[in-house]
Amino acid sequence: MSTRHTIGAALCTLALAGVAGCGTSIEVSVPGQADGPVLSIGVALDEPGMSWYHNGAYSGFSVQVAQYVAKVLGYANKQIVFRSVPLDERAQRLTDGTVDLVVGSYGGQEADGTQIDYAGPYLNTSQGLLVRDHDDGEREVAGAGDLAGRTACIVQGSDSGQALRAQVGSVSVEERDTYQQCVSSLLAGQSDAVAGPEPILYGLRDQGGSAYLAVLGDSYGSARFGVGVRSGQPKLVAQIDAALRQMVADGSWRQAADGLQSSVGYRVDTGSNPPRLVEAKQ
Repeated sequence: MSTRHTIGAALCTLALAGVAGCGTSIEVSVPGQADGPVLSIGVALDEPGMSWYHNGAYSGFSVQVAQYVAKVLGYANKQIVFRSVPLDERAQRLTDGTVDLVVGSYGGQEADGTQIDYAGPYLNTSQGLLVRDHDDGEREVAGAGDLAGRTACIVQGSDSGQALRAQVGSVSVEERDTYQQCVSSLLAGQSDAVAGPEPILYGLRDQGGSAYLAVLGDSYGSARFGVGVRSGQPKLVAQIDAALRQMVADGSWRQAADGLQSSVGYRVDTGSNPPRLVEAKQ
């Protein structure tokens, strides 16, 4: 138990060092002097493998999608500015013009389409659970059903808690600002699982150490990743959909998916990916 507390403290320190979870927006411009208009893209900074801020730069599957879409829209790399945007602030940042696009999982408060319209999705996944490895007896969580009367941690603004409650009505949901804070809560014993889209959980397991963390095979619900724009821009949505179709057609999407597997061990479900929705939308 003392080792787990030490790991939790280390993760918290790492998050603070990277300014993840401190309420600070991190802006990163691609090297080079911008010549012409700049495209500001809102991304997460705490999702290893998907959208991860590390060593002064953003990387991951979602970041690669954003870069590809920006290129098809006519922006060079040096015209892209990435800004960290928390999940529950995306609608506000799009509305006030802080960012032009956001990439990531659909949030729980965005389903009505009154503030954000989504192109895509560019990835279909399941919701999952990250737990402490090697727990046994009463503390063990082997599936969603074991969370009855216990606590799961989610990131504020996520719909993962709602989906989990649909499976386990008596689960308590703890909201934190970042995934790193949820991992620290889990390792400290304050919560019993972290709930979220599976590729994000695989990245957290990889970052936190597979000797201490495990992603359960008992997935539940669904999660989608898309490109969000301010509501009322159907032409822009159609252009982004076309870019996503092109990314699939030329093999760039598959290359990014293979990179996701090699970096954090998450294998994309080929039964539901590449998403066919991008081909059907008008």
